[in-house]
Amino acid sequence: MDKVVSYVCDICKENLSSRQTRQNIYCRVSSLESSFLCAECSTPFSMGYEVTEREQSSYACDECDKVFYSRTGWRCHSYEHSNAWPYQCKQCEKGFGTKSLLKTHMTKHSDERHYKCDICYSTFKFKNNLQGHMILHDDQNPFRCDQCNKSCISKSDLEVHMIKHSDKKPHKCDICNSTFKYKKCLIAHMNIHDEQNPFICEQCNKIFYSKSNLKLHMTIHSEERPFECNICNATFKRKCHLKCHKKQHVEDGD
Repeated sequence: MDKVVSYVCDICKENLSSRQTRQNIYCRVSSLESSFLCAECSTPFSMGYEVTEREQSSYACDECDKVFYSRTGWRCHSYEHSNAWPYQCKQCEKGFGTKSLLKTHMTKHSDERHYKCDICYSTFKFKNNLQGHMILHDDQNPFRCDQCNKSCISKSDLEVHMIKHSDKKPHKCDICNSTFKYKKCLIAHMNIHDEQNPFICEQCNKIFYSKSNLKLHMTIHSEERPFECNICNATFKRKCHLKCHKKQHVEDGD
């Protein structure tokens, strides 16, 4: 059976959904004249794509009827149903279909950060995180706050940031009527009202809504001061206190 061939212009190709493009094969075509007719907008064009349908994949999942274009994709998906992963993380027991996926996952458990920003020297575990970060240093970055000039890496990050400049606190606790700007803060706050809350200081019985907050609180009961200033050797219990202290050296011209 002959394959069905059609054509699309560059503009329509860009507007196609990822689901549509996965179903077809696109080959670049060009002509000295506008001899191709776009199947999407019916406009003649001279440069665009020839479109042919992919052959129907024979790799279908028996459990959920998902269809895959490769045997590898189908096999990796099948492990989700059987849980018989060939590669498994020894630290969190998450399973993977290929060795390369496990290798990528293991960086999450590592403290190594190989990707470094040449401008501010921030470091990252993944290359895509560094690429996203570089937008912050772009003078043409469109995601910049018009109130404080802070540069954000995406539109969604900018929208979240703008909440800081608002006095609205739409998320309200039904028990104590505390209000919050962010939903995640309300969710964390609810741990305080949980009788089974595990984040309670054993020394003073103070209740916290997260493990990190409890850990930070415990420094109050400790004599350890692990954060040391490299200028005057002053020591502090918390990193944030050290940062504030270092600002004084900058202001004093040290």
